[in-house]
Amino acid sequence: MPIESMNLSRLNLNLLPGLKALLDTQSVSRAAQVMHVTQSAMSRTLGQLREALNDPILIRKGNHIYLSEKAVSLHEEVNRVVHAASSIFENQQFDPATTERHFRIATGHMVLEDVMPGIIHSVWKQAPHFTFELVALHPGLTVSNGKIDIMVGYVGDPEEGLSGHQLIKERVCLVVCEDHPLAREPLSQERLLQFPFIMQKNDQNTHQLMNDYIRSLSDKVKVRAFAPSIMACMNLVKGTDSVFLATGSVQTFARNLEGVVVRDVPMDVPEVYYSMVWPEYWALNRAHRWLREFIRDELTAFIEGRQIARFPL
Repeated sequence: MPIESMNLSRLNLNLLPGLKALLDTQSVSRAAQVMHVTQSAMSRTLGQLREALNDPILIRKGNHIYLSEKAVSLHEEVNRVVHAASSIFENQQFDPATTERHFRIATGHMVLEDVMPGIIHSVWKQAPHFTFELVALHPGLTVSNGKIDIMVGYVGDPEEGLSGHQLIKERVCLVVCEDHPLAREPLSQERLLQFPFIMQKNDQNTHQLMNDYIRSLSDKVKVRAFAPSIMACMNLVKGTDSVFLATGSVQTFARNLEGVVVRDVPMDVPEVYYSMVWPEYWALNRAHRWLREFIRDELTAFIEGRQIARFPL
């Protein structure tokens, strides 16, 4: 239901931030924490919202709380309206040195652990009152519902309602132990399939794309192990005859490549896109724009620096 179609004479617009918190958290207690109010105050807000919307909003099923069907349909629109309203006032007085904002940023393990902390340190030098929650990419994580402000990684086809910036376009590469036969000899599909595979398994877009590609090579692919992260897969390769297909970003973001060789795959392999995406309703918000441009510039400089260091002219 669009916000515009609600009976606004019955809806106290001051309740919208509380409604957003309840929709985001699906919990009265967690919504109270987000809004910095007592749980009883948030319960009263929920009661007012239920009366205004003629809907329970939160429904208990067994030991779990779920959003009602109407609440689910309202979630994205409520996010848009609340963010648009906050931007009106925030944009009039935005100053990174004084503005207080909280951001949730999602990215893959390598960037999350080794790159993003340094970027956040640099942000704090100019925007000391920004606070952050860093989130590891995982299945089902979406940006469009407003729970994530910026996502960095292999996001696949962008969801509707998202804006983005492409950071790298890459092909799949082969990772093997440094004394593996394929570390130096000519590479072919037939030769590759003679060795057991290590495969990443966490159902993220690109990992699923690559795993589908591996399965398409043959219905007799030998899989020796699955692991949830690139670094775990690379460590499983070391000292074995196993092979691992990864995105080329391992050469950019991996902590170190000691003990392994990374090779281009001279076959028809899919290209993958490493991007930064965010909800399009943040497009004109000055604080969000300042942060995403800062992160974009820092990541671009990091990527270019690593590529120069590892592939000097």
